[in-house]
Amino acid sequence: LERLTDNTGTNVPKLRYQPLLRVGLQWRHLKMLKRAGRGHDDAGAAGTKYGELAIQCPSCPHPGINLPPDWKDVPEEKRFLYRLLVCMDANFRLKNQLVSNYSQDPGLGIGWAYMVGRKPYEDFVLSQANENDVSTCAAFLAMALALSRFCQGLRYTGVGGVFCGRGEMFMPNGVGNLQKGERYANMDYIFGSSLREIQLPSHVETIPLIPKFHEPAHHDKNHEQYSFNLAVGIGNSDGEVPERAWAGHNGLGNATKTQGPGSRHDVLDDHFGSWNWRKYCGMGNTLIRRYKAAIMERNRQVEAHRGFTASLPEELVREWEEMCTVWDEDKVPKMATNPYSVEGSGLTQAKVCEELRKEENREGGTHSPTSNSTGPVDFIQMGLELQTVQYKLRALAKEHTSTPKLLRGTSLKDQRQRLAQNIKGWEAIRAIYMPGLLQYQIQSASGGPNSWENDPNPEEVELFLPSQISAEHRKAVCVNGLPEIESRYREAQCHDALESLRRALRIKTRMIQFKNKNIRGQEQSTRSRALIDRVHRNALTSVDQYRHARSAKMKLCGPGIWEDTLRPLLNNDVRSYSDPRRNTRGTGRRGIWEDGHHPQQMPVDNEDGTGEASHHGRGRC
Repeated sequence: LERLTDNTGTNVPKLRYQPLLRVGLQWRHLKMLKRAGRGHDDAGAAGTKYGELAIQCPSCPHPGINLPPDWKDVPEEKRFLYRLLVCMDANFRLKNQLVSNYSQDPGLGIGWAYMVGRKPYEDFVLSQANENDVSTCAAFLAMALALSRFCQGLRYTGVGGVFCGRGEMFMPNGVGNLQKGERYANMDYIFGSSLREIQLPSHVETIPLIPKFHEPAHHDKNHEQYSFNLAVGIGNSDGEVPERAWAGHNGLGNATKTQGPGSRHDVLDDHFGSWNWRKYCGMGNTLIRRYKAAIMERNRQVEAHRGFTASLPEELVREWEEMCTVWDEDKVPKMATNPYSVEGSGLTQAKVCEELRKEENREGGTHSPTSNSTGPVDFIQMGLELQTVQYKLRALAKEHTSTPKLLRGTSLKDQRQRLAQNIKGWEAIRAIYMPGLLQYQIQSASGGPNSWENDPNPEEVELFLPSQISAEHRKAVCVNGLPEIESRYREAQCHDALESLRRALRIKTRMIQFKNKNIRGQEQSTRSRALIDRVHRNALTSVDQYRHARSAKMKLCGPGIWEDTLRPLLNNDVRSYSDPRRNTRGTGRRGIWEDGHHPQQMPVDNEDGTGEASHHGRGRC
């Protein structure tokens, strides 16, 4: 434009870029006031209240507007029609740098639409400032990112939002800036601000649920009460509204990151209003499309459930139906019997140790050949702990060899010294409970008392636990009952290793989801990848521990019924959760079995029938 005005460069026109930006902000603000009808109010723009410029969801219940006069008196089975479904989540892509300030860039209508009012919001957050005001979830990486050095130079680390769970629209005054991550103080205020005009009664019931795609990344224990698939009156809602809404606004991140606080506020309000308007206009087509898909899926699920129910005894079905009804009527946290949970063995090393100690005390130490204070249970437990330390020390030594000498510390040397002392102390007790070991070592040429001279590294010293003794010599080497004690410990080790593996895979899944959603830039991506790799190594460690414990169990007991539960763990079995229908095209929406309980994968051959009960209960939903 400058060249077209004056191609000689002698009379360059004055730069109008900044005035153009200010005109754009004013135009956005005036159009928002016009669309809300503020020109028809005698108070004008100055009389605008908090959230008054926001486009509200027509599918949300609004008493006196879209609800019948007798909506409070409807039967219990119809109340879900007037239930408000609210979803909340944070977005760390919409950050803001320390550019300008509110004195120079105050904004034109802060709090009038979708963003919360600044002053009362920030005063509340400051009054609740607490370093412990974070989630205790191990996979909640939002806190780790917010407390990292990547927050330096930022005024806001992102935004938190509250949405209508059915219409997928931003709630009025339902978005707030996050000063230091997704803290309870921030999200609680934003949630309360979005519901301010609804005037909820004091006895209102709140039902917490976890979105379907995120639910598998959480712990399994007693989490059925938070599943969208098992909640009454939810239908096929998945709770992932924030993910879809944020995906449509992540592109604003680079544009608003360097804006002043007031300008950024007005720009976000304008884009959130555009999102709500497009959702409002497209709601007719969306509802008819989802209605047709829901009818088809409903018919298929009802027929499948009817066929499965017909194959079961009527008394059993009646009992399960009563369990489901009682569980549905119970309030969160639910204390009623959970009909949707398939209980595992619950076997842990701590429980096994407690049981063995009780048996040892009951028998009066009959397994102990001497009056030694260390019983056989403690002896085996010490040996297994030493074996675990050996495994970790071997991994540390492997990393140590690849580290330059100048960067090597004394940690490995100190740990080796402590381990050597512990092993030698344990070997003194071993002579009591394994009196025939010396003769076995001489006959098998596996090293006797001079084994330390052959290999000075304690992590390579063989401990000669009962599982490491051949079956034909084990009875002559060990005192009575010692192999059985280790066998029970090994079974518990397998269960503990599997639980650790599941936990590591859940954390890894949540970390990958968080990285894909929020992390950009080489430095942040590299650090996030390093954290994910660390969790992956923990998962591989759990795999090795399970395989080693199962191998020891096999040597001690041989094949048996225990193999039905503790099966060989193949490499293909070690994988994170993935929706089996995610990569296929269908006529309906995803999420029928997205909490990981697909009916084809449910065990239906449990002796106590818990698998069938859970399958029947989920089909009922």
